[in-house]
This record gives sequence, structure tokens and C-alpha cells, in this order.
Amino acid sequence: MPATNAAPAQDGTTREAARSYQPHQLAVMPHFRDGQALTATELLEAHRLLPKRVRYVADIQRFMLSHAAMALHLEHTLDPAKPGITATNLLRFFEDTPAASKNTVLAFLVEMRHYKFVEPVDEGDRRSRAFRATADTEQLIRFYFDTHARGLDRMDGGGRAALLAAHPRLLHLAQPQFARLLLHNSKWRNPPETIAGFTKSDSGSSIIHDLVARVPRGELGSEPIHIGNVSATEIAKRYVVSTTHAVRLFARAKAQGLIGWHGNTNRGEGWISPVLAHDYYSWQAEKFAAVSQALRAACERAGIGTA
Repeated sequence: MPATNAAPAQDGTTREAARSYQPHQLAVMPHFRDGQALTATELLEAHRLLPKRVRYVADIQRFMLSHAAMALHLEHTLDPAKPGITATNLLRFFEDTPAASKNTVLAFLVEMRHYKFVEPVDEGDRRSRAFRATADTEQLIRFYFDTHARGLDRMDGGGRAALLAAHPRLLHLAQPQFARLLLHNSKWRNPPETIAGFTKSDSGSSIIHDLVARVPRGELGSEPIHIGNVSATEIAKRYVVSTTHAVRLFARAKAQGLIGWHGNTNRGEGWISPVLAHDYYSWQAEKFAAVSQALRAACERAGIGTA
């Protein structure tokens, strides 16, 4: 029997298991925020379990560098004739984009080796030395794709997570496409100023996930959104950054009118601006759309049929 790529929807009809979307289509789905919250919660749990490793890639530049490195690794695993992880190959991956300089890439590989994301294949010079992802890193990237597949499935009733479980090699086809889609997406690489202060700082992506995950369901409205107790000290401890770093991050956001607290303190019952929440959801839609498109293309390349 030929493989199918369809899953039953909640309304009893049949929907494609790996349908692709544009960001604006996802953002208006009734269950978009439910699916996004599911994925964000699982990512935050990964940060809790692996704080030092996840912290390292929880800003947008390291995020892009890490996904570029994994794209090279997974493509090389499928086809050894394709380039693997070297500084030169990473620079070529980023051609025509302002994502990273030569010195940034060289420093990144040193840090990736230090945190055991990669291990050397040989001991050539710094530009030609080849690396491969460790087994733990492969598991992390598989978790990353699985949790986003589950989020998309929550949004549209699809079956992407089941497909990834049944066809493990889909990851090797989908992740490189995902990395390239985001790399060439200026809306993802350059998020709105409202959230750029978070995403371009240490553990910033996890911190913004945490804050917006507290937003109640329903219309965002125009008034400040109450999100419960918020403390820079607690956030610093949870995401393995200094209290000074967290205080500065919150102070900058407070000066922009993006977050605040009731009364004249910087702790206790807090709120965030609906503008911050809206911009965050729009930015996240860019990422989920890229995952949906990459998985759809991977299914087609693998010959997994669509209904």
C-alpha cells in the first residue's frame, strides 16, 4: 500500500498531514497560539534540562549558525560528496547574507566544540578542519523538529510528528531546507525592535518565550496584558544568565513601554504590551511557516504521497 500523507481532522474530514503554509496563513488560524505555546513550553523545558547547551544557542545569531552547521552535517551524512562542517563551508553557506563574518564563524566552531555540539573529524588548520555533529546534537535537532511538528499539528490537525517518527530520514531532508529558508528571510533574521532586544542577547529567545507563554488566550486587545509574577532574579536563575544581564534586558524593555510592573517596583505582578505579544506571534509564524514548507518539500522528495 502506498504511503499516505493525510490525517483525520477534528471535524471528521481528511487533511494533509504535512501541509505547507505562508506566515500570514498560520497567524490567523484559530489554534495558532495553542500550537505555538505547545512548542514554546517544550523548548523551555529543554532549556531547564540542558541549561548550558540550550543557553548557548538561545540568541538569534547562534541559532542561525547552529542550524547552518547542522544542515551541512545532515546533507553530508546523506551524501558524503556534499560539503561537511568546516569554517570555509559555513562561510559559503552564508554567502549573500550578512549573517556572520569569518571571525564569528571561527569562534563559533571553537565554542561548539567546547560545548560538545561537534567533534573534529581531523585536525587540519582552522579554516579546513572538519567537524561532525555529536550524537547528542543530532538528538537535540531531532527534538527541535519534532516539537515544531507537534505545534503545527496542533494548529491544523496534521500528522507531521507521526511522519517524522515513521520516516526518520525526513529530518535530513527537511532541516537543511528549513535553515536556508530562515537564513534568507529578513523578517526572521531581523525581528521587530520590540523583540530584537531579547532575541539578540544571551538566553533572550528563551526569556521572550517565557514571557509570552504567560499571555492568556483570547484577543490581545490594546491594554497591558497581565502575566503574573515576573522577577529578573528568577528569570536569571532559570535561564543561566547573570542577574545584571536580566535587569538590563528588562530595563530596556520597560523604557520602551513593552513590559512593566504594578506600582513603582521591578518585581511582582507584571504585564507586557499587546504590541510585544503581537510582534512575537508574527515572528514565530515566520519560523513555523518555514518548518511547514521544509517538511512538505521533504515528504515530496522522499516520495511520501499526499492525499
